[in-house]
Amino acid sequence: MGETKEHLKKFSELAKKIAALGESLRQAEKDMKSTWVDQIEIRDLKNVKEQMKAVEETLYLLQEEVGHVEAEHCKRDKEMH
Repeated sequence: MGETKEHLKKFSELAKKIAALGESLRQAEKDMKSTWVDQIEIRDLKNVKEQMKAVEETLYLLQEEVGHVEAEHCKRDKEMH
């Protein structure tokens, strides 16, 4: 049961990183619509790029976590049969 909680905690952390990327994209869009100041645009694009890198890493971790959960599920399923 402890292992399941750990996987759920990791899923929650990964979801937060993905949500942060979405917020960065919304903020960049808002700033670009209201003000076309190069410094704002550069900051926003840099932030989006950093968030995209974090999400890329997060999706890789998510893929690993799903693989672990799937392997554990298959292992239990085989043990039951």
